[in-house]
This record gives sequence, C-alpha cells and structure tokens, in this order.
Amino acid sequence: MKKSLLATTAMAALCAVAVAGPASAAEKIKIGVGGYMEQWFGFADNKQATGGDFGGFDQQSDGEIHFKGSTTLDNGIKVGVNVQLEAQQDNDQIDEQFAYVEGSFGRILLGSENSASYLMHYGIPSHGVGTDSGDHVNWIASYDFTSGRTNGRSIDNDSEKLTYFTPRFQGFQVGASYVPELAQDSDNGPSGVDNTRDNGFAVAANFMKSFNDVKVMASAGFMDFGSDSGAFTQPTDLDSYSVGLRLGTAGFTIAGTYGKEDRVGPQLNAAGVAVGTQGKSGTQETVGLGVSYAGGPFGVSLAYVGSERSHTQEEQDAFELGAKYKLGPGVEARGSLLYAEGKDAAGADEVDGFAIVGGLKLGF
Repeated sequence: MKKSLLATTAMAALCAVAVAGPASAAEKIKIGVGGYMEQWFGFADNKQATGGDFGGFDQQSDGEIHFKGSTTLDNGIKVGVNVQLEAQQDNDQIDEQFAYVEGSFGRILLGSENSASYLMHYGIPSHGVGTDSGDHVNWIASYDFTSGRTNGRSIDNDSEKLTYFTPRFQGFQVGASYVPELAQDSDNGPSGVDNTRDNGFAVAANFMKSFNDVKVMASAGFMDFGSDSGAFTQPTDLDSYSVGLRLGTAGFTIAGTYGKEDRVGPQLNAAGVAVGTQGKSGTQETVGLGVSYAGGPFGVSLAYVGSERSHTQEEQDAFELGAKYKLGPGVEARGSLLYAEGKDAAGADEVDGFAIVGGLKLGF
C-alpha cells in the first residue's frame, strides 16, 4: 500500500508539471562540462592473523567528467540533465545519468541516481580520503562492509528510480524515491522475474538552518530495498535506517551519524536451501563521529567509523586524520593518516593496518 501510494503521488506531481501552462523554451538545453579528479599516492602496512603481512606503496585514482545542462521554460519551470562519465572503467562507465524538473512545486528527478535517503543524509566531514565513504579500505584490508555506512545506501547504488523533493520551508525538506528495480542500467521491462529486487522505496527528511552563529544540519532516512523474485544472495527482507547531525560555528564542524540495516531471512535458493551468511537474519549497525576545522586555505579533520554485524559476528573500527590546503581555485592538496582494524566471526581472523596517503583533489 505504501509503495503504491508513493508511486501514485510522484506520478501525479509529474503530470501536474506537464500541464502547468505554456511550456515553450526560449532556447534548447546547452551542455556544459565539469567534474572532479583525485590522484593519490601512499604507503600502507597491513597485518592479518591468518595471512601474514602485506602492503607497500600504491597509486590510486578517482575521477568523473560531468555533462550538465538546463533550460528554463516560459512558465518558469527549470528542466535539466546530468550525465557523469567515469574517468576509469570500473564495471560501470557511466556513473549516474538523470533528468530533472524543478519549480515552486519542488524537484522531480528521473533516472539513475541515489535514493532520497542517501542524497539528503548529512554525514561526518573529512578533508582526506574519507572513512564514512568507505574509501579507507582501498588502503587497509580491514573487515569492511560495503553496506556498512551511515548513509543507508546498502545495495542500492544509482539504480533507475523516480524521486521527489519538496521545497525547503523553514529549514525543512522532505524527499521520497520509488525504485521499480534495484538493478542499475536495466531496461528489460517490468517483468519481475529477473532475480533482482524490485518495488523498493525510500523516504527522508532533513533540516538546515542557522541560529545566530551556529549552523544546524540534521537528517533522517529510511529505505526498503524491495522484494526478490528469484534466487538471490541477500535476505528476504532488507531495510535501512539512517540519521545524521552536524553543528558548525566559527569554522568548526562536529558531527555524529548512525545507520542500521535490518535483514530478515534466510533467503532460499532455487533448491530451497539457505544461501550462506549473507542470507541470515540479523542487524548491522554503524556509528560515525567527526570533527573538522576550515579556515582560509587550510583545513583539518578527525573521524571515526565503527560497524558490527550480528549475523556474521564481524566488526571493524576505522580512524582518519585528514588535512587539506587550497593551492588555487579548484585545486587542493590533501592527505590522510589512516588506521583500521577488524575481525570475522568469533575472532577467527583479525586484520589491522595503517596508511599514510597524500594527493591532489581537483574540481572543474
């Protein structure tokens, strides 16, 4: 019932836009080019109880070219497009692609993009590699959980969806997403038999307002990842919850975040057999704490992220000291000192390591 109501409401809003009055554009959409690039070089040293020591020097990259454009129709409605090309081939050459319609009614988004619960989340700050984003595991092989973030994304990553955001009123904004299928770049039609979760939805709200010299930012989100129509290595029911809080004043920001994932299973394969530990019932909880300072061209941050999984008895703790220095417009030198540790079920295997990483973050 909730999913049907959400989809119907979003479609009604979209139809209202279509009949909002004369809609001839003064000119066609013109595409501009932007994006970012990060280039890192560092050293890592990792120790694993069952596998010995491993590590060394490494160079890593991350970057995207963004093609963006918009036009404003004669009725005042803004229509735009966003296509993000990965600078590296990493199983997905196009990261996100979507169109949006924006006006006094709010913002409607159609395409491959994260859900409202992810986009409206306020996480912990970082002036380095980042821990709540999970990028520290590129350097330290701790027991990291891809879904173990406080942003509530889990297995939904840029799948095609319909999302609506209300206008911001007195600091408050609400958003909702409907996800027909959680498979990204899937245009096979609404068959419901593609072994992919379908009929997922997300709802979220956030608040942003300044009180004298203190800026307050708070968020809360929920996502139901839908049901699986065939054999799949995830539990039958999968939900996530996320909350975040940031307080900023005089260049300082302190933040705390919490995320929880509930899984009800086990998921059975075609033969009616439970599928591994991923299909077990249980919870996963993640806590993030951070503080940062930025003044002039300089910034420094300290962050902690910890996760626990009840169904596999895994856990991890990660710490980061980050720093940045602005060299010019869109050019920053950044660095991180990272430490993480983790263990699997009953402590049968343990991993810990540290890394020192530096590089450039470029925006254009």
